[in-house]
Amino acid sequence: MAMRSSIADDSPHWHKVVAGAVAGGGARLFTAPLDLLRIRRQLFPSTTSSNMFTSLYNIASTEGGVHALFRGNVAATYLWMGYTAVQFSMYDYTAHFLSSTTTISPTTVAFVSGANAGVCATLATYPLDICRTAFAAQGLKSSSSTTLYSSPRSMADFARKIHGQLGWKGFFAGSGPAVVQIIPYMGLNFMGYELLVNSSIATVGVSGGAGAISGGLSKIVVYPLDTVKKRMQVQAVSGQYQYRNMMDCFIKIVKTEGVKTLYNGLVPSVAKNTIGTGLSFAFFTLAKNSLAKLDSATTTDAPSGCKTETTKNDNT
Repeated sequence: MAMRSSIADDSPHWHKVVAGAVAGGGARLFTAPLDLLRIRRQLFPSTTSSNMFTSLYNIASTEGGVHALFRGNVAATYLWMGYTAVQFSMYDYTAHFLSSTTTISPTTVAFVSGANAGVCATLATYPLDICRTAFAAQGLKSSSSTTLYSSPRSMADFARKIHGQLGWKGFFAGSGPAVVQIIPYMGLNFMGYELLVNSSIATVGVSGGAGAISGGLSKIVVYPLDTVKKRMQVQAVSGQYQYRNMMDCFIKIVKTEGVKTLYNGLVPSVAKNTIGTGLSFAFFTLAKNSLAKLDSATTTDAPSGCKTETTKNDNT
């Protein structure tokens, strides 16, 4: 039986754009602290406790309170809203195109569409990702109590600093490993979601559950590349260059810090992705279904109004 998509359906394309933005903003609200901890552990494992909850408590108690857990939240919220709007939009376009012009299997359509959507969304919002990383690194100190990074005061300050140091290419530092890891990640994510849902009509609960499972599992597969991406990003922000390129970064981490370092922050990351992706698909489905109902109600009312006007004109 052919797989039916609950995303690339016949609803208007703008519904996916709006629903995608809602999905990103809603999911970000609930996962910001876990995202902060994940980035911290990827960059400097020694600065955080092995216990996830202890680490979050330490950050809040030593860096200014609970609001410290939401550092970079403005940039991250813009990032997530923009990312998911582009992601769901491009998935819809690609899936429709492949389904109508090729004979490849529905699972392949889902994988390719997800991969393409991920690449487009990553490149479209990458400068915000760099900015989010810069704010997340704020407050980190070395073993000698020296501040590792001087975080920008605002997004505008970040833009001025990164452009002054590296020019426009600085806004895309680490984009190589980001694109490499997003292809299998989003491909597997959407393929898993479509296989689990396999229906053109999905409830919010089913979408959330399927998204959580596919998001968590796909993140485990590509996590080492995510660590490499963060290391490449933060060296551009700090100006402390250790790695020439993606492969050099990967090899040096393995040689000097061990393979397990590639998986530092895996637990909060998988927790964040399981919750975040589940919420993202749930919010997307809720927003899309709400827009469909609103659109349907508007469409139902329109013909009667048009008919009345036509009748008046005919009588005239």
